[in-house]
Amino acid sequence: MIDFHVQLVSALETVLPTHYELALTSGTKVPCISYMETNNYTHLSGDTLGYSYITYQIKVWDHDIATLQRYAQKIDNVLRPLGFKRISSGELYDTNSTMIQKILTYEALASEDYENPIVLESEIN
Repeated sequence: MIDFHVQLVSALETVLPTHYELALTSGTKVPCISYMETNNYTHLSGDTLGYSYITYQIKVWDHDIATLQRYAQKIDNVLRPLGFKRISSGELYDTNSTMIQKILTYEALASEDYENPIVLESEIN
């Protein structure tokens, strides 16, 4: 399993404050980003090299849809160089708080050298 959390959070932090999805509270200031890994599975595996698909759900939180759209584009711009592509997008509105979530799903195919367990590269498939 390839761990991409550090690279992902570092990239997202250049856009907005970033939090792990399950650590959000009602006191979290917006606009902000939350993330959660939703899938990480081996695609191909050999003796010394393996490939995994990694999927993250990224949410941008705010009260204004136009602001969310701008941040969604910025997120695309910082994740694309890491090898992630957006595979879905949607919006969710909470009438009680007037909070809007822009929900983005990203996927990457990443390679790992088993003899030297660091991520070598990631590429869009």
